[in-house]
Amino acid sequence: MGRGVRRLLGPRTACAAPHAVGFGVDLLSLERFRRVSARERGRRMVFHPAELAYARTLGESRRDEFLAGRFCAKEATAKALGRGLGQGLGWRDIEVTRDALGAPGVRLHGRAADLARELLVGRVTLSLSHQEGFVVCVAVAYAAPQGHLSPEVHS
Repeated sequence: MGRGVRRLLGPRTACAAPHAVGFGVDLLSLERFRRVSARERGRRMVFHPAELAYARTLGESRRDEFLAGRFCAKEATAKALGRGLGQGLGWRDIEVTRDALGAPGVRLHGRAADLARELLVGRVTLSLSHQEGFVVCVAVAYAAPQGHLSPEVHS
């Protein structure tokens, strides 16, 4: 590195940018999801009350697609944390949120939050897509920069 660039960037230090520590992906058929989620009791076991409250504001076909996306995101997030659901993580330990523009996010509770603290995960990002009766989600867990744990990830 030349002196001019070194002056601009300052002395070399450890990379402060967060790096990925886990990756998960899940694919789900809407038809299969509809069979699994047909009962209200089952939906209450899987989804956080905030997820269900928002879903109730949607039309029936959009509601199924929305909840299937959340289901898929929970699976992908668990995989990004190195576990499967049922391997020490419960469905409601992972809440899929949405920002002001509708982009999905994650808030971890209970055992998922404990695992994220143990792994020093600072945040989890999601990418969800719906097409022709399928939903896919990719989740990436990032290390906490300088040990700062995000309150969105750690409720």
